[in-house]
Amino acid sequence: MNKIISILVLVGFSLTFINSCSSGDGTQNPKDALSAFINENDHIIAFGHVNLEDILSKSDYATIPTFGGIIDGQKKDWEKVIDFSQPVYYALEGPLDENGEPESFYGFIQLKDKQAMIDKMTVDGFDFNEVKGISYTEDGPMMFGVLNNVGVIIVKKQAVDVEKIIASTFQKVKGKTSGGEIDEILEKKGDLVLGMNVSSIFTTSQIDFSDLSKDKQNELQELVEGSYIQTVFKFEEGAAIVETKNLFSSKLKEKLFFTADDQAPIVAFLGSGSPRMGFSINIDMKKMNDFITEFSPEAVSDIAKAIGPQAQMALMFRGKDGLASFLNGKVGGVLYGDLNPNKQADFNAFLGLTTKGKDLVGDFSLEDAKFDFGQMLLEKDGLVFSNNEEISYKSNQNELILPEGCENFGKGAISFFVNLDGVDMDALKLEDEANILRAVKYITFDYDNNGGVLYIKAKKGQENILKQAMDIFVEEFSEDLKSMQIQ
Repeated sequence: MNKIISILVLVGFSLTFINSCSSGDGTQNPKDALSAFINENDHIIAFGHVNLEDILSKSDYATIPTFGGIIDGQKKDWEKVIDFSQPVYYALEGPLDENGEPESFYGFIQLKDKQAMIDKMTVDGFDFNEVKGISYTEDGPMMFGVLNNVGVIIVKKQAVDVEKIIASTFQKVKGKTSGGEIDEILEKKGDLVLGMNVSSIFTTSQIDFSDLSKDKQNELQELVEGSYIQTVFKFEEGAAIVETKNLFSSKLKEKLFFTADDQAPIVAFLGSGSPRMGFSINIDMKKMNDFITEFSPEAVSDIAKAIGPQAQMALMFRGKDGLASFLNGKVGGVLYGDLNPNKQADFNAFLGLTTKGKDLVGDFSLEDAKFDFGQMLLEKDGLVFSNNEEISYKSNQNELILPEGCENFGKGAISFFVNLDGVDMDALKLEDEANILRAVKYITFDYDNNGGVLYIKAKKGQENILKQAMDIFVEEFSEDLKSMQIQ
């Protein structure tokens, strides 16, 4: 039993979430160990660290009935050998399988005492061996090695030569640290930090690029070389914030086709009233078309097939600008009501068109057409859709009242919001992890070429959002236990 608990705690702690080069010894601290390991392994697709001490503290886990005491006892036990004041560093090795699971997982932890760690795990039922001065143990797909002040957890999907993997891993951590964007991401502060290596994702991907010429494949590889996506998760009083930053190569930045407009012109076409949910997109269609034509020429035809024969016919005469001949890159929609799945919600939507696009709509006599879902009107800048005239673009009010926290809607390249304040959550019949939405007041998301921010506002402003989420899970779990006892 102790052995099972040890495995769960050790792996669970590590899997909580998924500047200049210098030589050093990565067996002294986990950050340098991971940085050196990445520098020697071009199959690492994601990496980062998780601050377990802060996350556990913010969730107020110790107050959980029954289980809080057990968790706290286990944590105090492990604190004797693991330094939880330091983040747990991790890496995911590609390729990803069809379910999105990585080939391997690596977790790097700071040890207080190597021998004390070995002694504790030995008491819990693990047998340690040694290879090249590295003490290690294994249990199924999991391996654990210790050297000096660093412990490394390795989980492999496939059967492997354990001694070889352990020796190879610790050899890599002794090399030079990566420097540059990798070390910048590893230095970033946050409850959870995630870095994604765009180049490694591309090279380990199972996507078939055989339709592209060798030159184009090489060009695509050059575009993503040295490009990373940095994501930082912060759990605060009354809110969770996810900040994404694109650390892209100059060549890739030049190819990006997202735009922004502080005037939010799409909003003017989305009618009036107080919507519950909304989305908007601003894209440079010419740049997007050029990118698709260059690296995925069949994509436009696939889109046309999905839309229908009219679109296929139109694309026969699109010219070199493709979809940019008809679409101006502005799309948006809003949804009204209480999000009850059993009721039809009112909506307004807009699709921006060029002059040629509007002519095409006229050629097919689609302007001012009525459908089962509502009415479509052709306006000067595009098509307007609505199923309720009282809140439509043509209504007398013609003013969209955005909810609290959604003032930036429509300004970014991609904008999204959902307002859950006052929604009957029982009517939504949420299940499992979705019950966390009971703690949420509203969600906003804004994204452009530089990155984006996902902001989740909690209903209670003076309590950490992790604590609020934990309370909901405990309540749901208690209800499940009661129903089981009744049966």
